[in-house]
Amino acid sequence: MGLSDHEYVNFSQEHELNYHLQKVNKAESIANRATLVTMGEELKRKQSTYFVTHGQFHEYIKGNLNRLANKAA
Repeated sequence: MGLSDHEYVNFSQEHELNYHLQKVNKAESIANRATLVTMGEELKRKQSTYFVTHGQFHEYIKGNLNRLANKAA
């Protein structure tokens, strides 16, 4: 049985991108969401796949935290 569509990141859904930003305590900004979309495309190319699970994407984000802006103090 395949994975549920809930297990995949939908990069067109702002709330899903914000969820990943919240998990790593980064600002929920337009720029950070755009960076996540770029990172998602990178990961898809790296894995040679069309889909990325939330778990795979979270690990990729953790390795690229320097690319995301912090929350305002």
